[in-house]
Formats: sequence, structure tokens, C-alpha cells
Amino acid sequence: MPLGFRKVALQAVGTVLVLCGLIVWLDHGAAQPVWEEQETVELPILMYHSILKDSARQGKYVVSPTVLAADLDALQQRGYRTVTVSDLLAFVQQGAPLPEKPVMITFDDGYYNNYVYAYPLLQQRGMRAVVSIIGAQTDLYTQNGTENAYWSHLRLDRLCEMQDVFEVQNHSWNLHEYGARRGCLRRQDESEETYGDILREDTAQTQRLLSEARLPVPQCYTYPFGACSAESEQILQEMGFACTLGCEEKINTVTRDPACLYQMGRFNRAAGEGTEIFLNRVLEG
Repeated sequence: MPLGFRKVALQAVGTVLVLCGLIVWLDHGAAQPVWEEQETVELPILMYHSILKDSARQGKYVVSPTVLAADLDALQQRGYRTVTVSDLLAFVQQGAPLPEKPVMITFDDGYYNNYVYAYPLLQQRGMRAVVSIIGAQTDLYTQNGTENAYWSHLRLDRLCEMQDVFEVQNHSWNLHEYGARRGCLRRQDESEETYGDILREDTAQTQRLLSEARLPVPQCYTYPFGACSAESEQILQEMGFACTLGCEEKINTVTRDPACLYQMGRFNRAAGEGTEIFLNRVLEG
């Protein structure tokens, strides 16, 4: 074989080997999803309760529709996009993406005025939210049919109607009474076994109520008064809840670790604070 031909042939073989190595390297890299690098996302969660026009009623847990609308507009102007619990689970469990600037909007207790005021405001803006219902109250007003913006709670038919905007979660069946027990915490005179039975049955009643109404079964438990303990967390996790919401005011760091979705912090939205002041405090931690 002429020397020149041999040189060209060796060069060609070398090129092929380099290309093969590059292909193997690229293939190996492609087999390692980017999300395995344990990405983190900062998530502020806003907590609303009752929405009423009556200025005499506004306070720590009641704001006006005007305030809510201003909050929603400001969030969108700042580039925030709403997410729900399902979105967080998809991010953690399946590697699905979240928006660059996510925010979760939650409504506790499930008041009927959320349907009257919050629902259309969110719907008009293409935004989603989480409503955590008190099962006994939803059952009561489903049975008696009453709808009053001042004091009644959402009926099951309203929850079904609102699914395009609201994701429904569990806020207990009936653990919102003040007394010897605070929320779902164990009383001092209760045994561990008795307490566990009470919490499981109370929680399961709301799960059954929503399941029987053909609503998605909640995967998140919203603590009454934000009161939680190691005992309650263990029981709820054993029941299959993948997320719990509390009331500690902090921005959450969401990772691929499922543990990050427990005891998530939220910022209560009270009346008397301007939208910009409130959001600056919340979004900047």
C-alpha cells in the first residue's frame, strides 16, 4: 500500500474512533436527565380565607375582592405563575417542570364567598388555586342547600363546578373547635392509640365525602390553625398524604426530595396592608 494512501486511511480510522467516542459520550449524557441534579425552586405560598366586600368585616382573615384582584394582577405583572399541589407532586415525583417563578394561592376553610368573588377573579386571569375545605361544613351546607357569602361554606356541587380553577384539599372534617384540643393535636388526656384513631377517622371522613362526590381525593392535608406535631405528620403520611400545609411564614424550597412537601410555610393575607408592601414582604422572604 502506498505511503500516502496508508496515511489517509489511518487518519480516516482515527476520525471514526473519535466520532464513536463522541456518540457514546453523548448517549451516556442523554441517559442522565437534567433533573437528577436536584434542582431547587423557591415557592411562596399565599393564604387567604374569606373574601367579602363589607369593609366592617375585613380583618386578619377577611379581605375585599378589590384587594384580592390587586394581589393577583401584581403577581402576574411580576412574572409569577400559579401552581397547585398536583404540580408540585409532578415536579418531585416525575421530574415535570415548574414555572420559573411559581406561586401557590390557597384558600382555607372553603367559604362560599370564595365561589362568589375569588373564583371569577382567578378564572378571568387564567390562574389556579387550592381550596382546603372543612368536611363537616361542606357536608352541612350541601345537605341544607344554603348559600350566604357572609357565613356559609361551599357545597359539593360548587366544588365540582370550580375544578377548572380550584384544586380541593383536606382541612379536616371537624377539628376547628377551640378547647382542650388545638386543631389535630393530641390532647393531654389522650392515649397515643386513641389519638391516632380520632385523627385517622376525622381525616378519612373528608376523603370519603369528596371521593363519593367524584372529586379527586386530596393528597394534601392543611393543618387547622397550622398546629402540627411529629405524631400528626407520621399518621398523615401513613394515610398517603404527600403534602402538608402549615402557617409558618416562610418561602419554601422545593426539590426532588418528597420530604420538602411536608409542613410547607404560608403567608397569611390580612386586610390593612397594601398589595406592594405585602408582596414585597412575601416574595422577598
